[in-house]
Amino acid sequence: MTTYNLSHQLTTLLGPDSVLAAEGCAVDGVVPQAVARPADRRGVAELLRWASADGVRVFPMSGRVFAGLGNVPSRVDVVLDLSRLNRVMDYQPADLTVTAEAGITLESLRRELAQGEKYVPLEAPLPHRATVGGILATGYSGPMRYSYGLPRDWIIGISVAGTDGVETKAGGRVVKNVTGYDLNKLYTGSLGTLGIIVEASFKLAPVPDTWAGVTAVFPSMASALASSRALISQVYAPLGLQVVTPEAAGRLGLDLPVDAGAVALGFVAGRPRAVARRRDESARLLGGSGASHVERVEDADARNLLSSLTDLPWSDADPPEVAVKVTLPPDSVGRLVEAFGGNGDGAGEWELIADPGFGAVQLLRWASGRAGGKDSSAIMADVNAVRRAAANLGGSAVVEACPPDVKAGMDVWEGAVGVGELEIMRRVKGNFDPAGVLNPGRFVGRL
Repeated sequence: MTTYNLSHQLTTLLGPDSVLAAEGCAVDGVVPQAVARPADRRGVAELLRWASADGVRVFPMSGRVFAGLGNVPSRVDVVLDLSRLNRVMDYQPADLTVTAEAGITLESLRRELAQGEKYVPLEAPLPHRATVGGILATGYSGPMRYSYGLPRDWIIGISVAGTDGVETKAGGRVVKNVTGYDLNKLYTGSLGTLGIIVEASFKLAPVPDTWAGVTAVFPSMASALASSRALISQVYAPLGLQVVTPEAAGRLGLDLPVDAGAVALGFVAGRPRAVARRRDESARLLGGSGASHVERVEDADARNLLSSLTDLPWSDADPPEVAVKVTLPPDSVGRLVEAFGGNGDGAGEWELIADPGFGAVQLLRWASGRAGGKDSSAIMADVNAVRRAAANLGGSAVVEACPPDVKAGMDVWEGAVGVGELEIMRRVKGNFDPAGVLNPGRFVGRL
């Protein structure tokens, strides 16, 4: 099938204003033949029905924030852009629920909800581009995940277009809905390999009246993590608490003393009096347990710092060359950090963001950093060292970014699931997408 024929068929199917040029839409170096931007959900269904019948492979993408997440696709014919599906379909502030189309950006959704003084605790980098569908498809969570949980914890209903062109629904638009299978969790985090999310309903929380934060400088990552674990156990603990290496803190714009070994960053949101107490008590505990310098961060500055921290691994201006996210038991975070950000082999080569409450560590490396300029085999060896350490500690590692030639030779999800789990996933994929239309080769086990 030629580029002209494919674009012509899409134009016939969806209309000329729904077909775009493919320049700039390569996926890990794989260039699509066309970009389709349907005007509505009916257009999405028609495209999927046609793609299944004609053997066309479809890659869903809107804001391109998470476009690099996953394996190199085995084939991309059409990029499916959902950005025109950007409406809030139903908003009930009194019932604490909202239903929105998948192409709406997180920033736009937050703005709509703020009119009714409500808030959906989803997190994503670059919220002016990140869409609801992209957040759900990747299952992305941010620095507040310890308190807010994951996207699947807030979704109560979902509508998905299948490769047969049929739209199905699960859950509902009310919080107390327990009918049917919990397909919300199945689709969340499936990377668009089972169907195209076109609409989602969420439960909501009151919009925070104010925000605050605390930054605390420690002599080492070990002392920062020990103090942070002590803080997490308190009733006044921040909603989000991250520990970062000095290099990562510098990229956030923090001015640190030369002897800084780590920085703990705490974030609080809510009503002013409660926020002030949690901020002050947190600052007092951190200052009394080894921090050499503690600062309180107020409303707008706290939100900006949180935004910068969330954006850091996905920056457009200066993205990391290599990014690996490790999920492991919370009590093992310190051992992983010691190996790769403390005194172990490779110490200092990675910039770290550790979440001691949730049990996650992001290992980041920039080409311009002290370990920059490594060749492909050296990068692969470093990634495998992180994978082995994660497995030994009862966790798993996912490569979120690396040079294309390195990614082409690996499964970025290797070790993330067991053999039995992978077989179940293959069977689910076979039932939901028997023709392999959606994101072929992109997910775990190259599904």
